[in-house]
Amino acid sequence: MQKITRGDFRMELEAVEKGDRLIVNFQKNHTVANLVRKAIWENGEEAGYDKGNPLGEDSNLVIDADNPKEVLQEGIQTAQDWMDNLEDEV
Repeated sequence: MQKITRGDFRMELEAVEKGDRLIVNFQKNHTVANLVRKAIWENGEEAGYDKGNPLGEDSNLVIDADNPKEVLQEGIQTAQDWMDNLEDEV
């Protein structure tokens, strides 16, 4: 289980590996899932976001890479760096 922590914000993510893919459940937190997806793309890797049925509970990020857990960690770090930079600007 991966943990995201920033100030008072804490989130635990459930992940399932399927071959070279990692499917991460963001527990209906679409904003954070899309932010991490964008960070993974900015890092030169591939990830897609599936929000599933609008009435459902799904918000899955699918990472397709040789080492998807490392890609996820780097994406989370990039997103946290963006938030630090934004915080410095305010």
